[in-house]
Amino acid sequence: MKIAIVVFLLLGLWGCSAPARLDAPQSATATPKEITDCHVHVMSPAMIAMWKSMGIPFGKPDAAYSNIDSIISRLGTHRMKLVSMAYVYSSGEFSTGQGNIREMVRAENDYLALQKSKYPGSIEAYYGIDPMADFAMEEFIRCNDSLKLDGLKLHFNASQVYLTERKYQEKVKQVLEYAAAKKVPVLLHFDNSHRRFGLPDLEILSDSILAFIPKIHLQIAHLGTSGGFNSRTKAFIDAYLELIRDPAHPLHRHELVFDISAVALDKDSDGVPHLDEAAFAELAAYLRKIGMDKLVFGTDYPLYSSREYLDILRKKVKLSEEEITALLR
Repeated sequence: MKIAIVVFLLLGLWGCSAPARLDAPQSATATPKEITDCHVHVMSPAMIAMWKSMGIPFGKPDAAYSNIDSIISRLGTHRMKLVSMAYVYSSGEFSTGQGNIREMVRAENDYLALQKSKYPGSIEAYYGIDPMADFAMEEFIRCNDSLKLDGLKLHFNASQVYLTERKYQEKVKQVLEYAAAKKVPVLLHFDNSHRRFGLPDLEILSDSILAFIPKIHLQIAHLGTSGGFNSRTKAFIDAYLELIRDPAHPLHRHELVFDISAVALDKDSDGVPHLDEAAFAELAAYLRKIGMDKLVFGTDYPLYSSREYLDILRKKVKLSEEEITALLR
């Protein structure tokens, strides 16, 4: 998949409605004063400039993507997992004529650290790393030990990780094993966009990697795929539910949760279609199959603000207030 398309799916740069303001009228339905959003993107001015030079359009002012105060104002909460997208610099489309990749990755994760430093008590900062990069472990250790950041973001689509091949398994296992040993939580975009992605990838992750490492907290983005809700999403969830029927399965050894960011789409997001009424109802059924205790709230900001996405979950997906409360626990 072209990196531009990855960007659109991650950030919803096209077709986004105006974000909610903190001082905007709130829904009549009660919500916690401070929502925790578990999937929020931030980009440095340097990354924004690079993408603009490649012809990628941005629908909002630069500050909406790069400045933490602007992000908080638009998102509607101070509490978040703020995610660096440094991993995209290792993509093949950035590897030629764009400078020193290692230094660009370092600078992007440094920028994340700077944004977190303004709100150290409410922001968890997740640094981005391509597990296939030669310097992956070096950057992992630097972000964890020197920058004292909170978690790791891996993106198997942007990094084109195929666990069905041994070289990818070995690299990913090395990274996850270190994360587990250091008790570093991981936010994983698992889908690599291969047409056969699904059960084989999940079985390899569980049986060849997770079965051999200490307990880890693993947040799977977008219900396991790349946003939206379709046959691919359902097949992945069905595969997961089938595997965990076995009480001795390796997946039970770990803290595994799914975030619902960019899943309940009420608008098209460049190639990912919005859901109709029947799809929203089916999504609700699948969320209940997984269980609210295995789900976490996230928006994939700047795709949505927290209040916008909660309104969709209430009005379109039709989750109950008890389910919303459990989701925002």
